[in-house]
Amino acid sequence: MSGPFTKEQMDMLYGKAADPVYFMQQQGNGFVYAWVNPVCREIFGIDLTGRSVEQCMPRELALEIHKQYRIAIKRNERHRYRDYSLFSDRGTAMETELTPFSYEGTQYVLAVTRDVTEQKKIEEDYLFYQSLVQNSVDPMLMISADFTILDMNPAYEKTFGVHRKEWLGRNYDDIPQDKQKFFEMGKLLLENSTSTHKASSIFLTRIKSDGREAKFSASYSLIKENGIIRAFHVVFRELTNELLLKHELKRTENILESYKDALNYAALVLIWDNSGMIEFANENFKKLTGFDSSELTGMNIQSIGQAIMSSQQLAHLQSVLKKGEIWRGQVRSLKKNGQPFWVDATIIPLFDVEGRIYQMLSILFDITDRKEMEEQLHHMAYHDPLTNLPNRRMMVKHFREMEAKSNRTGDQVAVLYIDGDNFKEINDRHGHEIGDEFIHQFARALERSIRKHDVAARIGGDEFLILLPGISAINSRSQIENIISRIQQTLKDGWAIDAQHFSPTCSIGSALYPENGNDFEELIQKADHALYEAKKKGGGIVCFHGES
Repeated sequence: MSGPFTKEQMDMLYGKAADPVYFMQQQGNGFVYAWVNPVCREIFGIDLTGRSVEQCMPRELALEIHKQYRIAIKRNERHRYRDYSLFSDRGTAMETELTPFSYEGTQYVLAVTRDVTEQKKIEEDYLFYQSLVQNSVDPMLMISADFTILDMNPAYEKTFGVHRKEWLGRNYDDIPQDKQKFFEMGKLLLENSTSTHKASSIFLTRIKSDGREAKFSASYSLIKENGIIRAFHVVFRELTNELLLKHELKRTENILESYKDALNYAALVLIWDNSGMIEFANENFKKLTGFDSSELTGMNIQSIGQAIMSSQQLAHLQSVLKKGEIWRGQVRSLKKNGQPFWVDATIIPLFDVEGRIYQMLSILFDITDRKEMEEQLHHMAYHDPLTNLPNRRMMVKHFREMEAKSNRTGDQVAVLYIDGDNFKEINDRHGHEIGDEFIHQFARALERSIRKHDVAARIGGDEFLILLPGISAINSRSQIENIISRIQQTLKDGWAIDAQHFSPTCSIGSALYPENGNDFEELIQKADHALYEAKKKGGGIVCFHGES
């Protein structure tokens, strides 16, 4: 397997993944499967490795896959796409995340596909549920198991003359109405929380906002987690005809039971108002973050989100939501203890009866494990596995940053091309295990010798590169020689491996940007030529470009 990763590395990271994982290599205008995990082979019944997308997929699907891969490569960043729309009639919903890589002039794409059918159902249920609640002419109330008011719809405010913001978080007992029957039913439901009945109804006499007394049916739907009642959802229906009583009660119970799945506790759920103040968090969210209800209620969403999200990201999210559009993305946030976590977020603006946005509903899924695996893969792509130093590709990135700063400040960037003297003898005499540890210790010695803003890399075998930014054009030679002197002294001090002391030397070639070259490859070539001249003179020699 060619490319930035070995087959062993891919097997280690994704061999046991439950989701299909593909590592694609671009060839001409198409893409070839360079590696797939066992799940893919089970799904397709064949080994896709070495086959093109066109050979394995229907034409229309292959064209769509090519399109999405090219988007990821063009943007040079992670890109996600879904093959479904909300409220579509497709049975299975899939989402694929693409991570592009460039290696030695060839483009690669890591594709991880997830089955998000359940997530799609939850999103649809929440949208339908919120539409049902907010546009209903019937008063609706959500109350916790201890009778704390969690939410109420506009119809409840209008019918009973209360204001939602004033009552959220307060106990239902504080509302000045006759509640004896209401509490009796709530207590009964709590005492029989293991019973099989799902919804219950009672009759209440309530005073409306205009002062009139009216009869209502109050139908409860239980919201349970692990068999324990966490909250009640209550719908009030005014009864103008006693003969319709049983019909109304049954109809209400059926509606509540049909859409109670929208309050699905498999997901993390967070709701906040237009100002960003959190109004509701479900048990899963509290369990993951470590915050309790009293801490979350009234907390601004930015207190959690902006801990990691940049102001630009937050502004983009808010602009999408303010337009009434659904925002989807991945968010890195912080738990109460400061530990970061990742969620796959769908954030939905909710509208009142007048068409104004009044709340944001976020449905979140914890993807921390998956993101950590991706970060590990990204690290492997840009670092040497033996020494954990940056590799050549990472050095190109570092040089571009140093180059830009050099062009602004007028300082120079020095390149040191380092080759260890007589490394082969160590392998031959002591074996590869000690040889590998020797390379590892050599890398640590280089790191100890350079400045904080310098960067050392291993580019293969016993060859290393060091970039030295901020070198003054006035006394560049002496600055570089001081750093080289520290490297030589650290190597001379040496280290021990299995009671064997090593005190190696190295040969060094040096070149300067922009004096000796205008780009990274030209500088490396010049430094390599200087190293060649140093090696000709024997071990422990330093040569600068232009010197013979």
